[in-house]
Amino acid sequence: MNKRSLSDRRRAIYTGLKPFFDDASLMQAVTHWENRYADQPSLALQRYVADICQNTALKDKRATILRSLLHAMAQDSSELLADPRGPEAGTPNTAETASASSAYGVLMLAMMSQIDESLQHKLRIELFAALRQRQLPLAILEALQNWLGTRQPLKLNNAPPALLQKLLNQYYVLLCENLGPVRADNILARGVAQVQHQHPELDPFIDRLL
Repeated sequence: MNKRSLSDRRRAIYTGLKPFFDDASLMQAVTHWENRYADQPSLALQRYVADICQNTALKDKRATILRSLLHAMAQDSSELLADPRGPEAGTPNTAETASASSAYGVLMLAMMSQIDESLQHKLRIELFAALRQRQLPLAILEALQNWLGTRQPLKLNNAPPALLQKLLNQYYVLLCENLGPVRADNILARGVAQVQHQHPELDPFIDRLL
């Protein structure tokens, strides 16, 4: 479901986990991800973190480790550590489509609709504050600012799917911080299911975002 190459996703897992594991344990954790989670959405990492954090010391760091993985998943390829398995050929898909923007907009609305009004308002403010720090193109930042104050579909026809994926990831991080990873995963899953049911034509573009 994730359009990033296997190598880039493995590099993100390796980068996110490296501060917390010794070399042998780190490679065991990477192997477990390859065997069990490589084909799953990149945002659904909570179960993976629970799997690899079984001892008492790591259990206490689960939330921190999850945030580290999510941060690594959002980083550009140039910012990640080298692939521990060695280089892999392949070029990521960088196509820009209006349908990807539509998919992002309706998925975000489907997720927001599951949250009460006061928390929605708080998350919108926090999301825009976080996005301002990303130095986005002015046109995209203005479109996001206008959209966050309304309930209308977002129009970002020139935004590449990779950027939309980062924006969705940022909102998911805020959900984790405010509601915890379990509720955040549930909100994401219900949002995806709703969009797939109501807008089946957007299913391929939803896949690109996850």
